[in-house]
Amino acid sequence: MFLKYVLYSAIFLLIAYIVFRVIIKKDYKKRLRLSPVSYLLEILVFAIHANLIYLTLPTRWPNFPQLPENLAIKIVSTIIFGIGAIGLLISWFSLGTKPSLGLDKNILRTDGLYKYSRNPQLVSYGLMLASFTIMFFSHFVLIWFLLYIIASYFMVKSEEEFLKQKYIGDYIEYCRQVPRIIKI
Repeated sequence: MFLKYVLYSAIFLLIAYIVFRVIIKKDYKKRLRLSPVSYLLEILVFAIHANLIYLTLPTRWPNFPQLPENLAIKIVSTIIFGIGAIGLLISWFSLGTKPSLGLDKNILRTDGLYKYSRNPQLVSYGLMLASFTIMFFSHFVLIWFLLYIIASYFMVKSEEEFLKQKYIGDYIEYCRQVPRIIKI
């Protein structure tokens, strides 16, 4: 089980690296936005990641295992998931769907949740995944969560390079004022 999980995790990270640091990076340089193929590859990376958790859970896709008996864990996980879901929706709709999907990067948004994080969608989704990590905790689920962080870093790195090139001084100043993750 352990070696199988390590192998799938390594393959996932390789795919994420190729998609975000090679294909999408090239798209941003050449097209100044994501192509439909790059967008679909981006979705595919996160879909693969979401399904990797089934290698660790004691159930088959698409079911979830039984919730833990500990009420505190259920409550904390639900609250974290809710905060993440609300943050994801707010950041998605405040940015607009085309820029949120990488299809239109004509405006550097620095308002709303983007005043507190340069990547509120990824942070919010990360909170949702963290709630699963708490709810179904194991070393494998923790690794699953860390895989998300690494894949997100690949994505953010390519986006930041593009935004720095496109918005030059404005983006550099924005980066000085707003952290990549969250301003507390």
